[in-house]
Amino acid sequence: MGNMYKETITRRKLPSIVKLFTILVIALFFAEIIKDITINGQGIGRIAVLLCTTLVMAALVFEVFRFRVKYTYSIIADQFIIHRIKGSEDKVVEDIKLRNIQYIGKNDMPNFKESVTSSKKYVCSIFNFNPYCCIYRDGDKLKRFYFEPSNNFIEKIKLNREKRLAS
Repeated sequence: MGNMYKETITRRKLPSIVKLFTILVIALFFAEIIKDITINGQGIGRIAVLLCTTLVMAALVFEVFRFRVKYTYSIIADQFIIHRIKGSEDKVVEDIKLRNIQYIGKNDMPNFKESVTSSKKYVCSIFNFNPYCCIYRDGDKLKRFYFEPSNNFIEKIKLNREKRLAS
């Protein structure tokens, strides 16, 4: 029986609330500025205020749907698996053998002779500008994704990968 490790990340509410509050303040500022503007005697202020209101509502709905998404990162034996959980729907989005991982880290990404064919993101936070990057071999292609594991999870991947490569 192999090793098993699992962690789940979710979207934090405070950064999303700050983002929505900022959007609301900016929209109110622009609505106040443009509410009295007329062009050729036509009042476009009402249309602009309606447009700002619609954009704020769309941002709110978008953020509410993003709150429902969370990711589970798992190591089971020699597999690295990422599940995307949205409400009650659970979907495996990545299933990688640890030996196929070419690089995992934040900085100093090595140059590869081949180009990376696809890039995906499995992150929940808004303000994480430096997530971990994983480059792995899928057949004859290199693929990449970004994710937000804990340092402990990265150590488990590296430890299990070294064990598998040594045997």
